[in-house]
Amino acid sequence: MILLSACRKEPKAKHTETSQTRYKNPIITADFSDPDVIRVGEDYYMTASSFNMAPGLPILHSKDLVNWKLIGHGIQQIPDALFDYKNRRKDQLDYNVPRLGKGVFAPTMRYHDGYFWIFWGDPDTGIYQVKTKDPAGEWSKPVLVQEASGWIDPSPIWDKNTGKAYLTHAHAASRRGINGRIDVWEMNWEGTKLIGDPVTVFDVKNPEKFPTEKYQSVIEGTKFMKRGEWFYILCPAGGVEFGWQTTLRSKNPKGPYEIRTICEPGDTGINGPHQGGLVESHIGEWWFIHFQSVGTLGRIVRLEPAYWTKDNWPVIGIDSNNNGIGNPVATYTNPLPIVPLKLQTSDDFSSNTLGLQWQWPANPQKNWYKIEDGKLILPALFSVNQKLERIPQVLTQMFPDFNFSATVKISPSEFKGIRAGLASLGRKSFDIGLEKTQDTMKVSMRFGTQILSSTTIIGTDFWLRLDTHGELPTPLKYRAKLSKEEKETRKATLQDYQLKDLDYYGNGIIHGQFLFSTNGKDFTKLGPEFEVRSGSWIGARIGLYCLQKDTNKPPGEIRFDEIVFDIK
Repeated sequence: MILLSACRKEPKAKHTETSQTRYKNPIITADFSDPDVIRVGEDYYMTASSFNMAPGLPILHSKDLVNWKLIGHGIQQIPDALFDYKNRRKDQLDYNVPRLGKGVFAPTMRYHDGYFWIFWGDPDTGIYQVKTKDPAGEWSKPVLVQEASGWIDPSPIWDKNTGKAYLTHAHAASRRGINGRIDVWEMNWEGTKLIGDPVTVFDVKNPEKFPTEKYQSVIEGTKFMKRGEWFYILCPAGGVEFGWQTTLRSKNPKGPYEIRTICEPGDTGINGPHQGGLVESHIGEWWFIHFQSVGTLGRIVRLEPAYWTKDNWPVIGIDSNNNGIGNPVATYTNPLPIVPLKLQTSDDFSSNTLGLQWQWPANPQKNWYKIEDGKLILPALFSVNQKLERIPQVLTQMFPDFNFSATVKISPSEFKGIRAGLASLGRKSFDIGLEKTQDTMKVSMRFGTQILSSTTIIGTDFWLRLDTHGELPTPLKYRAKLSKEEKETRKATLQDYQLKDLDYYGNGIIHGQFLFSTNGKDFTKLGPEFEVRSGSWIGARIGLYCLQKDTNKPPGEIRFDEIVFDIK
């Protein structure tokens, strides 16, 4: 363990073999929200929120903290939730349909007693955990540690000195009307239930008991750890987009705790540097992986250097002002020798199973897809009159960047009565799809179920493409409010789809354009350029779908040959 002095200088890397190479933030330009990271030996593992997407709890592996690859998922199905807030009757909330903005929130990953553990909160159920000896293999069935409404962001700790275990968590104001409060519970050593009563270790609504140097609104995202004789709870504060990182510290897990800001944007223009995991590398240096909310793309992943002061406080980033608070970095010396792992995107469907990059917006069923002879086959189980963002049987993956193209090839098939194609998914959906009506093949672009453009085409093979362009916002900003006159002017000059449920931010926007081809080389634009919509707590996603007009008939099916991503 390296203890660096409190002189606030940039900590020097000890590894000379990579001293001339640097990484650039963000390290992942895809939506891995609320990341947490651990080290086991010389291997690094990360998980993240997955909300209503299944399989959930993505498991990523790295050898250098910069380059990552998906190796599995912690859960294949989201456990049913108890939906009993806002005057709704208590009932089972299943995830067999898309429950946008619900599900798996802010997990913590730990390695203890020979097992990898993940704890997470579902604000409509309570606190869950799963464990395994092989993070790339099968995980245990989820255990409901504590049924509760509005509990989020749990983090466990096992104190070998006392033989006791503890768990900390935050609260979701949308369920309980409680915000800015952190509780600590004792937990049994097996990690299956909580013991006794909680102790509130921080509450923004009680400033006399919990004084702070500044207003710590929306404190959440707890990460519990012990170093030496000190217990630490790392907590983001100030809100997802524009907040900062704090740390609570005590020599007793139940407090009382001191609090200190340890990272904030400063003059870097990097909004919200917070909510992530602090990890010590196998050569003794400290690093912090966190997300940055960037609008339509979602929450991308950044890596910051970290160190400890002489008086045992962590500092994240570079403290250029000598005030004990770090600022995030745009670039920095590589933590370790580079091992070029890569996140999966393209898929030729040559495997017998779907690639790990694919997720469904609800708990998948066995009849939703099959792979035969190197082709993905999707049955038409839902009506073309349903909006894609509300259909569970849409195969999706994250946007991999602001600027990319995704091209899917669809095999010749009997398209009559069926619509199949490629979608840009969020709270609202856009898509390009093929339909056969009598002897005519039609390709069209839609917003929801509204056709914006269509044309007839002739061919035997078809390629559909989405091109995107955008840029990393510095910093992220809310949209400017339009006057009544400006709104009327926009309505008179813009398509109706451009005014519906726009994302909240005036930058961080991604624009999309659909294209089609009958030879895979020459592509023709279809429909207008559009403003991509993000999802509920998640970034925009690519989707493959197959629908039919008459769902009273046996479902037809469509074969997809491949999907190819080109990140620009």
